[in-house]
Amino acid sequence: MPELLVVQTREYRLHRMEVFDRGKAGFTVLIHPPANRGQTREMAREHPGETLGEMLNRAKAEIDVVMGPKRPPPSRVYGR
Repeated sequence: MPELLVVQTREYRLHRMEVFDRGKAGFTVLIHPPANRGQTREMAREHPGETLGEMLNRAKAEIDVVMGPKRPPPSRVYGR
């Protein structure tokens, strides 16, 4: 029986994250930065019990460090 493999692509702050989920065999998260911002890197698990959600949040935090602070949302000024 072939292995189950689910692949997702997520965009976050100009970066593309690829998630390879192999069911009980585990999962992998790759971060692809924009063309001129470095090379693809694979997230390593911090501990054996780390969930996919925790790893994705950690990947987003790494991207936030590289990209710097987020811009505040534009203020909405309504005239009277």
